[in-house]
Amino acid sequence: MNRDGFTLIEIIIVMALLGILSAIASLQWSDYLRKVEIERQTWELYSDLMTCRVAAVTQRCPKRVIVTPTVFTFISSARGGDVSSGRTTRVLSQPVSWAGKTSGDSEALILFDERGTFDIDVGNGNTTICVEPSHKSAQYDGIVVFSTRIHLGKVAFGEVCKSANVTVK
Repeated sequence: MNRDGFTLIEIIIVMALLGILSAIASLQWSDYLRKVEIERQTWELYSDLMTCRVAAVTQRCPKRVIVTPTVFTFISSARGGDVSSGRTTRVLSQPVSWAGKTSGDSEALILFDERGTFDIDVGNGNTTICVEPSHKSAQYDGIVVFSTRIHLGKVAFGEVCKSANVTVK
C-alpha cells in the first residue's frame, strides 16, 4: 500500500506536542524577561547613585538621593532652598525596598557630602536598596551603599532586604 500523506491522528499528535513545547517556552520567556527587568533597574539605580556621588565631588556640594518604593529622586543641592530646578526623578518599573538610614518609613535618604562620602551618622553604617520581588536567577538585585563605596550584589532568595543578606559581587 502506498501512503502519500499523514493520517489525522499523526497531525493531531504533532500539533499537541507543538502546543506543549510553545507553552513551556512561553513560561521560560516571561521568567527571563522579569529577570532582565530586575537586573536592568538595579544597574540603573547603581549608575544613578554613582553619578550623584561623582557630582558631589566634582561640584564640591552635598547631593541627596531619596528613594521611595516607586520613585528615585536625585536632588542636586542638598542644602535648603529651592531644589525644584535641580531635581531629577525616575519612576521605577519594579518596586524597591531598603534597610538602613531612612528619613521616614516611606523613603530612604542617601546624602553624599562634598567629598563623595555617604553620611552614616544614622542607622547601621550603610543603606541597602533591593529591587523587589527578588528573583532567584537574577545576577544582581541589591545595592549596598557604604560610607566610601557602592556595591552591587545578590539578595539571598527569600530573605529580607538588609546588607547581611546581600552577597556583594
